[in-house]
Amino acid sequence: MARRWASLLVAVGLVAATLGLAAPAQAGTRQLKVATYNIYLGADLAPLALAQTPQELVERAGVAYDQVVATDFPSRARAISRLVRNERPEVIGLQEVALWKKGPLTGPLHTTYDFLDILLRELRRAGLHYRAAAVDDTGTTTLPISATERASFTNRDAVLVQDGLPVTNAQSHLYAAKLVVTTPFGVTFTTARGWSAVDVAVKGKPTRVRVATTHLQPGVPAIRNAQGQELYAALAQSPYPVAALGDFNTLPVETTGPYGTFTNGGYDDAWRTVHGPVGGFTAVQDPDLRNLPSKLSARIDYVFYQPTHLSAVSARLIGDKVRDRTPNGLWPSDHAGLVVGLRLR
Repeated sequence: MARRWASLLVAVGLVAATLGLAAPAQAGTRQLKVATYNIYLGADLAPLALAQTPQELVERAGVAYDQVVATDFPSRARAISRLVRNERPEVIGLQEVALWKKGPLTGPLHTTYDFLDILLRELRRAGLHYRAAAVDDTGTTTLPISATERASFTNRDAVLVQDGLPVTNAQSHLYAAKLVVTTPFGVTFTTARGWSAVDVAVKGKPTRVRVATTHLQPGVPAIRNAQGQELYAALAQSPYPVAALGDFNTLPVETTGPYGTFTNGGYDDAWRTVHGPVGGFTAVQDPDLRNLPSKLSARIDYVFYQPTHLSAVSARLIGDKVRDRTPNGLWPSDHAGLVVGLRLR
């Protein structure tokens, strides 16, 4: 009987090979599932730099902080945790992991919204256990938001990994290229950007994968391009296969931007590999997150990987459907997330 089953399995294998059908994955084949998600800092800060007077700057800062409250990150974090629970990526690259504080004009500030702490807590409530393996802090801005109060905003990127997943060489860096903007009345804003990375063990494999996340400067192509080149050069030093995740603020048609830097430099675009050049839109919803229908119409968030070592076997968006919104009608973020399954060759 055993010989008959063996013969039958051999015959099925020959037929599959003859017809060109894909064989089942071999035992021991291991995927690494990664995700990138810009979780939205909660407000549009661009109008701050356009203020014409100190009074207007205070008014605009107050509007921005009120928008942070209205976009309700605790509710959005619960929605994001449900999306993560459905996909269960082992590594998540996050952008705009905001830290907001508020207090009196001359007194101490206290934390009002720590997006990293809030999201990790909601993930635990969803039965998921992640830790922040690497976090880059790209700087803090503090401004008055009224005649009696001030608030501070700290921007961060983070790499989350599932508990129990071995990682080494956690690192975080700031780019040399920075945006410097001065208002008409002499207040200067310096916007730094950065990247973080970890080396992740892949079960059943003798090597590791370096997974990096970043958020490149929007709106100023020269600075964005310089940051992309810095990241590419830094990751070229990796002794392991590399997956670069994040909000690169570049369209696929921008061959001289970060998209071209990576895809012309030995990386593949996971979405394009799996689905071709159509779809995959990740940006952007309205700043108040209440728009209907969805306004996702640009693809600027990517998982780039080195095809000499890795292959992309799946790619799907999360947070892009109406059913993904919070009970009070907010999109989980102004971006959609991207989840990709990678396999070591």
